[in-house]
Amino acid sequence: MSSTSMTEFSYFVMQFNRIVPPIIFIFGTIGNLLSIIAFSSRTLRKNPCATYLFGLAIAHLNNLIFGLLLNYLIDAHGIDLLTISIVFCRIRFLILHCSVVLSSWFIILAGFDRYFISSMNVHRRNLSTLKNARRTVAVAVLLCFILYAHILGLFTIEQTPTNKICYAQSGTYRIFYDFLFFTTFSFTPPFIMIGVGVATLYNTLHVRRQIDVVENNRSVKSTTSANHINHFHRKHRQFIKMLLIQLTFTVVLTLPIAVQKLYATFTNSITKDSYRISVENFFAQFVRTLTHVNSAIGFYL
Repeated sequence: MSSTSMTEFSYFVMQFNRIVPPIIFIFGTIGNLLSIIAFSSRTLRKNPCATYLFGLAIAHLNNLIFGLLLNYLIDAHGIDLLTISIVFCRIRFLILHCSVVLSSWFIILAGFDRYFISSMNVHRRNLSTLKNARRTVAVAVLLCFILYAHILGLFTIEQTPTNKICYAQSGTYRIFYDFLFFTTFSFTPPFIMIGVGVATLYNTLHVRRQIDVVENNRSVKSTTSANHINHFHRKHRQFIKMLLIQLTFTVVLTLPIAVQKLYATFTNSITKDSYRISVENFFAQFVRTLTHVNSAIGFYL
């Protein structure tokens, strides 16, 4: 690659790092704060699905602060706060990666709640309660921090040929960690989201058909009362639409970073020229930015 092209590419990357992250951070922070306010309001805080979405907004806000903001300081201004202290390095990644993982699972839990409440089976509908939602959120947070607690002992600051980095120790543990992150954030959740989304959509369409039957023949007695059908259609349809849209965006925006992390781990020992390193570094920044976009757009969907 010519020096001119390399210079142009470097300039493009520099402008991308300076312009894009602040825009995402500003809109994302405002959106998540508004979501927190909305889902904690008197009218919504007793809704089980709103409990999951409240937790989701907090997780997304953590992603923007501990992820996007600190990465922006490094990429755009060369200010690396992560390698100053090993304690901060480890605590930051524990909070960040637990928040990232929980953001996916909170969407899944909200999806299950909508699946339950949209079911024609009364026993499944009874699973959608505020008490169950609060317990599930508490258990999810506890399990995630237990699952990722090894970060506090096995993340380190290492010197690379170009700079210092704060990440999982090189070798077997890094491979294990990347697979753990891949499994709990980027691989398993999207497939579950797709399954829950399809099941919820099926229930919604089934309810819609029941409404049509009741409206066309009100004398027909069904196992589920017309009152429940109309109540569900009126109160929960908007929640389901919003959730299905968010499920779709989450799947699209989180899968690329899993591919990038696995690629980086398995090609770590390969000798690469400066152009390839530059391209791979930008791709890593780009897919990381996609996850930040996912953390920023929830309120606007």
